Amino acid sequence: MSDKTVPPNRKSPLDLLRPTVRDMPGYTPGEQLADLVKLNTNEGAFGPSPQVMAALAAIGDESLRLYPDPSSGKLRAAAAARYGVAPEQVLAGNGSDDCLTILYRAFLDGGQRVACPWPTYGLYETLAVLQGAQLVRLPFQQIGRRFELPPDLTKKRAKMIILANPNNPSSTLIPVDELRRVCDQAAKSVVVVDEAYVDFALGAGVDASLLPYLDQHPNLVVLRTFSKSYSLAGARLGLLFASAPVVEALMKVKDSYNVNAITQALGVAALGDRAYHEDCVRRTLDERTHLEAAIGELGLTWPEAAANFLLVEIGERAEEIYRTLKQEGLLVRWWRAPELRTKIRISVGKPEDNARLIAALKKLF
Repeated sequence: MSDKTVPPNRKSPLDLLRPTVRDMPGYTPGEQLADLVKLNTNEGAFGPSPQVMAALAAIGDESLRLYPDPSSGKLRAAAAARYGVAPEQVLAGNGSDDCLTILYRAFLDGGQRVACPWPTYGLYETLAVLQGAQLVRLPFQQIGRRFELPPDLTKKRAKMIILANPNNPSSTLIPVDELRRVCDQAAKSVVVVDEAYVDFALGAGVDASLLPYLDQHPNLVVLRTFSKSYSLAGARLGLLFASAPVVEALMKVKDSYNVNAITQALGVAALGDRAYHEDCVRRTLDERTHLEAAIGELGLTWPEAAANFLLVEIGERAEEIYRTLKQEGLLVRWWRAPELRTKIRISVGKPEDNARLIAALKKLF
């Protein structure tokens, strides 16, 4: 019989982890629970384009047997045509989170700074910790229903400045002119503008994207995702836009085959059905208007929304409301963080889901 006694000097594998990884709190995604109405993670309310579903059905054996195109050439060409840039200015990622990881790997060494307004997308901090970088969190200036940029955002000697616009979780929008000033004032920094939700602002007729100004700001990087307005969160696809030399350098950092063949095909199809995409955005905005009217009648408030969700001020009952809605089969987002603990974030859902939420809130208030 073999001796199964562990030698006293042998370390546990957990002891071999990098101390940073062992000690850090992990990023907490929104809950994914079956049979509940999901109004907590800001997915698109309506299904993908019929052209996307047709492309999925047409996926052949060879697409699965062989490695995908490592550079996502057809997808980058389709994105370039759709957004008015050169293919060499586009990088595809396994979701925009992958694009963020590539940026952190490429630009930040241990101890270097990345600055962002706060509160914002929590993954920005998680990636900084993993990279050994220092996240400098600067509070938004809240004026009425607006969130304005911290005045000293460009003065923190940060190698990277990152801004979500519209911001998550507040749904607020910073004007394009202000973001362009950040690019000019932070000429020695990389300025990353995460436009995950910008299609909803653009659909409302607001000049909200920095993509048209990409060539005028060499230090600008713009991110887009297919998880929100294109309703492809499950496919995991994001796009990064930057100058051609920057994209060429980032190609060395990404995983070899970071976007699978199925997702590449779905992305091309989604970009090709512009009419369907614009219709989904319009329907989402109509539902947001309906949701805002109903929540306003309850006496609740929220920042001026430019995305497909609302950050609703509840007060000390926020956790109770979140848990009660969950018992009713409705998932919204609540955080323990001090700056967010009195609020819940509500994604705009399908009409029947929004109606159910409104009915539940009316009972609670």
